[in-house]
Amino acid sequence: MQVEHVGKNIELTDFIKAYTEHKLERLKNYLKDLDTSEDSVRVRVVYDFEKHRHRNRVDIDVYFNTPGGGVIHAWEESNDLYSAIDFVIDEVERQLIRLKSRRIEEKRRQAKLESLKEHTPVTPSIERPLITLEPLPSEKPMTVEDARLLLEETGAFFMPFINSETGQINVIYRKKAGNYGLIAPNV
Repeated sequence: MQVEHVGKNIELTDFIKAYTEHKLERLKNYLKDLDTSEDSVRVRVVYDFEKHRHRNRVDIDVYFNTPGGGVIHAWEESNDLYSAIDFVIDEVERQLIRLKSRRIEEKRRQAKLESLKEHTPVTPSIERPLITLEPLPSEKPMTVEDARLLLEETGAFFMPFINSETGQINVIYRKKAGNYGLIAPNV
């Protein structure tokens, strides 16, 4: 784990750095559980002292340089620098626990999908033509009124038929308003 210490408005002593690195040792167990090597984790700790409020703020960013990647960010403010460090380490630890549980759940979900794929029989896809030839519902010519009555009997939304008056193929259809429409060539 590579640790970078940055101080803003505060002089960083070796004791502060050693205290923080000692507290960061707690996180190594969680990093092992996440299947990340220590070299692929970079930690940036920013210490900031606000003079007008007499507050110490500690920000920690944990960068994962792994294929899954990711960043964990936590910060804490306190009057005491060391208590701020303790609180922010606790927050990073909580976030690592959540990340670990999410990754475990994702692995379980992937394993479940894989097992379902193995147990699902592969059905060969049937090649269907894009256009199929359908016969007319009624081969005998009929009037528009007869076609309307047949459309009501069948309950269909439309019906092509041969018009007995013109000898051409017409289509009668039911409109949303409840009335009927007629599609005829050359009308």
